[in-house]
This record gives sequence, structure tokens and C-alpha cells, in this order.
Amino acid sequence: MRLLFAAILVVAGLQTLGPGVIDSTVRGAADAFAANYFDVPLGARVSTELKRRLEAGQYASLPTPQALAARLTGDLFELTHDKHVAVQIRRGVTGAPGPVQRRDVPTTDGFRRTEILPANIALLDMAFFMRPVEHRDAREAAMKILQPADALILDMRQNGGGSPGTVALLLSYLFDEPGRALFEIRPRDGTAQMYATESPGLSMRNGTRAVYVLTSKQSFSGGEGLAFILQDVKRAQVIGEVTAGAANPGRGYPINDTFEITVSNGQLLTSLSHRNWEGTGVAPDIAVPAADALRVAHVRAIDDLLAGMPAGSKRDDLVRIRDRIRGR
Repeated sequence: MRLLFAAILVVAGLQTLGPGVIDSTVRGAADAFAANYFDVPLGARVSTELKRRLEAGQYASLPTPQALAARLTGDLFELTHDKHVAVQIRRGVTGAPGPVQRRDVPTTDGFRRTEILPANIALLDMAFFMRPVEHRDAREAAMKILQPADALILDMRQNGGGSPGTVALLLSYLFDEPGRALFEIRPRDGTAQMYATESPGLSMRNGTRAVYVLTSKQSFSGGEGLAFILQDVKRAQVIGEVTAGAANPGRGYPINDTFEITVSNGQLLTSLSHRNWEGTGVAPDIAVPAADALRVAHVRAIDDLLAGMPAGSKRDDLVRIRDRIRGR
């Protein structure tokens, strides 16, 4: 009987929890957090508090793994206000999301839309950033399609983040200088990992073409980071909503056979201002509802192209396109 209650019970497909699993999960989460969180003193305080709550019986009545994961995630956010930190059910366990394949081969996953809009404005809509080895070919193909455009819109409204290396590679197309410092990630030992624009050899760079980044409340982590970095160096106009405010990158650590914890193991800081968007989000230069951001950016890009353009057929065409978009 003790063994039954010390393990996860599966009854009619519904997982329930015994006290042994609750105890090991909370203590394991606390220990993993203390061992890996980038802010060492805060990591220790949070770990101690989780164990105190465990001993006070605050997790004893939670009936399922889903309930325990949700409660621990809520407690961790209450104690840190760090949106990357979370406890999840490990993939493959009943009730968890399906498996995600980690690949070392190219993929177009995450590339939602790549096209030239009317008035020769490029649009790249990405949902997430996979590792450089996975996204390099798709990124290069997308930039080749978008290269002839006179302005570029990067749609991060549904972007959930991902690899900082891929963010740096995408940013490399927007600056003419190879090796330009972009941002750094500082782990708990203080040794910074630096990210810069791609070294010589990257084709299709364009450091002068106007860039616009679309954001929403759902823009998260690397998706909002791309906007923040470009805004920080005045390389792009950000259009849309204030983003989620999750800047500290992290990774998952196993707790036991059922649970894992995502811990922020580094602090990201931009190379120019040494700031980030943790907790505050990225404030747009032009605040509009996310649903309107693409239309507004399209019009703004055309207006910027029209500025200083001499009279003639090209100008007349741009004005007609702009007025048609405005009238939608």
C-alpha cells in the first residue's frame, strides 16, 4: 500500500499523486532551482521557501501531476516574477504534450509567412527560433526571397522565442558590419557568452533598409528580444503591443520520472545599453492593437519610402497602394 501511495497512480487514465511523489517533486524542484538559477542569492531563497511550503502542507492536497505543476509554477512566479521559470510534466507521461523531435537537420518549422507585399515591402513572419543548424537553410532561403524589397517587416506577434544563436543570425542580415556586438548572456558564474553579427561571408546583408517589427502581448523571449535589440540601437521601429516581458533564457532540468523544471540560467543584456526587457516587456514605438499592426506597419513603410521621393509614376503608384491599404 505504501508503494502505491508513494508513486503516481493511474486510474481510468487519470493520474493522481501520492505524498512521496509530491515530496520528491517539490524538493527536487527546489534543489534544481537553487543549483541553476542565474541569480544565486535569489535561487537559494526561493529553494528554501518552496521547502518551507512543502513542510507546511501547502502541496499535500493537490490531486494530479497537472495540479502540482501548475501550483509550483505559480509559486515560482510569485517568488521571482520570472516568466521563463516553470514546472512541467515530462513529455511521454500521460497528460503531457506529445514528443518534440530534436534534430540536427534543416527544417522550415516556425516560418509562417515569407512574401513580398504590395509596394515591394518584405514580410517575414516567424513563430519560433530553432537552433542555427536547424534554421540556417530556411533563414537563408527566406532572406533570398525578401532581398529585393525596399523595406522589411518582421512579424514577431506569435513568436515564442527559442535559440539566441538563431536570433543573432537573423539580426546579422540587418547590419553591414560583421562581428558587431549584439547581446550577451551572463550565467551564474558571471562568464558572459557574447553574441555578434555573423562573420564575413554572410551574403544579403542590408544595414540601411528600413525595418519594422510587429509585436503583441504573446511575443515572448527571443521574439520580443529581437524587437528590443533593434529598438535599442534605433535600427527598427516597433509596432504593436507591449510584449510579455520574459528576457532571462533558460533550459529544462529533470526532477524525476514525471516532472521537469525550466530554470533561467542566464541573464541577457544588450551590448549597447546593457539592459533587457525582463518584467517590463518591449514598449512599441507605435502602439496599436496586434491585429492592426501589420496594416499600420505596411502604411508606415510606404510613407517612409515616399518621404523625399520625387514626383513621378513610382510615387503615384505608392500613394495609390497606401491609400488602398488605409481604406481596408
